[in-house]
Amino acid sequence: LELDEKTLTITLNDAGESVTLTSEQATEGQKLFVANCTKCHLQGKTKTNNNVSLGLGDLAKAEPPRDNLLALIDYLEHPTSYDGEDDLSELHPNVSRPDIYPELRNLTEDDVYNVAAYMLVAPRLDERWGGTIYF
Repeated sequence: LELDEKTLTITLNDAGESVTLTSEQATEGQKLFVANCTKCHLQGKTKTNNNVSLGLGDLAKAEPPRDNLLALIDYLEHPTSYDGEDDLSELHPNVSRPDIYPELRNLTEDDVYNVAAYMLVAPRLDERWGGTIYF
């Protein structure tokens, strides 16, 4: 992916600070997302719960909000339910449980960073990202 700085600048944390990715990070994140996440999250939709997508609006309404890089990294390491009440580490793939999710066993910290970063760039690349699922 060859993207401009505006497209590659994403929200880093809850304080609203930003970080600018490299095109290489976005490209690697996209590859890893496609390889590991699209079984359930094709185009940012959620196959197991059509009411909650990976669109920025839905991520912002999660508890805690997941619409920034550090929050998404936290989710990929320690997933919780949308309301933040339940630990989903045995139900949702994550890097903290390689015993259950061996396909994620070899992901590095940089890989997790790049996947989370791609999820924040993706809505700018595809207007259908996180959209409604029609049957």
